[in-house]
Amino acid sequence: MKLTFFTFGGGQFWEDVFFYQKWRIQRNLESKKYRLLDPWDIERHRGTFEECRKAFVKFIDVYQLPRQKGPMIVMLHGFAESKNVFRPLWRKALKKGYLVAAINYPSTEKKIDGHVKQLLFMMNHMEDVNEVYFVAKGIGAVILRKLLAVNAPWKERIRIKRIVMVCPANQGSAFITALGKNKLLRWIFGPITEEMSIQKARRIPNLPEGIDCGIIYCAPLLKKIIRFLPDKLAAILPTKDEAKLSGVKSMVEIKNGNINVFKNRRVSCAVLNFLGKGRFK
Repeated sequence: MKLTFFTFGGGQFWEDVFFYQKWRIQRNLESKKYRLLDPWDIERHRGTFEECRKAFVKFIDVYQLPRQKGPMIVMLHGFAESKNVFRPLWRKALKKGYLVAAINYPSTEKKIDGHVKQLLFMMNHMEDVNEVYFVAKGIGAVILRKLLAVNAPWKERIRIKRIVMVCPANQGSAFITALGKNKLLRWIFGPITEEMSIQKARRIPNLPEGIDCGIIYCAPLLKKIIRFLPDKLAAILPTKDEAKLSGVKSMVEIKNGNINVFKNRRVSCAVLNFLGKGRFK
């Protein structure tokens, strides 16, 4: 083992495939190499997945890390974002005694099925967790629906408790679809721009029965200046209808003035209320 260097967490070109006590193993999109990051995003080892796992076991002894204990919240960010969008929420969740795994997945580099494979690998390797909650934002909600439709070993030992979707694109995204119609923007923002049409999003399975799910919708900040926007731009902004999903337990709309909705105290409190009590208030 050797100390290497500080990283920025690999928001777009590294995908999280293992998480334990804020330590994570990531896989590089191009090289397929793995690296072990500590809670401060410092790279501690590089090699194969098993080599990184063995290195992590040694660090457990060095730092005397306790075993994970308690319910885990898995957080899936939206389009062109990273795990850091959840920072205000995960701080509040940690204070309430939850384990929190805010997951990086390369949202502009892969198709939905590619993200599902990554998350399946991670969930199958999740240790010392028997109850899990999910918080999904934007396209993260669509990826989550497809993830939960797959039969996998992790479901036999981990119970899914509740789910909160924040500004989800359950019915597709006119904005992301519009990006895909331009060759340059499609190259920049990746193959998922061709998968978020209304028709394709509706083909993705609904959530399994028996799981409590709540939806929080916040109108886009651009809606406030909509009268100054060209009609074509106004028509592709996210809408409340895009967020809807049949079978959800509750849906609320919260006014928001922050670029990052999780900096809105009402949003973060509503998420944690639903996870803990099954209701937003």
